[in-house]
Amino acid sequence: MADDGTFSVDIEELRRGGVDIEHLATLAATIYGDLHNVTSKYGRRLGGNGDTQKAFEANYYPAAEDSEGFLRDLKDLVDTHGGKTILLGGLFGDVNDTTITESGSGGHGRKG
Repeated sequence: MADDGTFSVDIEELRRGGVDIEHLATLAATIYGDLHNVTSKYGRRLGGNGDTQKAFEANYYPAAEDSEGFLRDLKDLVDTHGGKTILLGGLFGDVNDTTITESGSGGHGRKG
């Protein structure tokens, strides 16, 4: 909000921000996919049947599963909010277009 009490939005910047967020979601999805492929490659067969297997069961697998879950959730969260940011940019663009049309102004102040 500006000092004079008006509210303005740079619509194109808002839309670009959503695209950048979607890029982060793609990156998180790639990292998640790579981690999942590596950790699921051997299933739970690492470590044999002895103490090493017990150590994997107690320490490695829970951490690997938590990491995968975190990256999956991060990907979903960032992707959802990137899409919402793009939609918000469109909403502000529609409001701007409607306001310009109804006011009869030539679109002064709208970036094209």
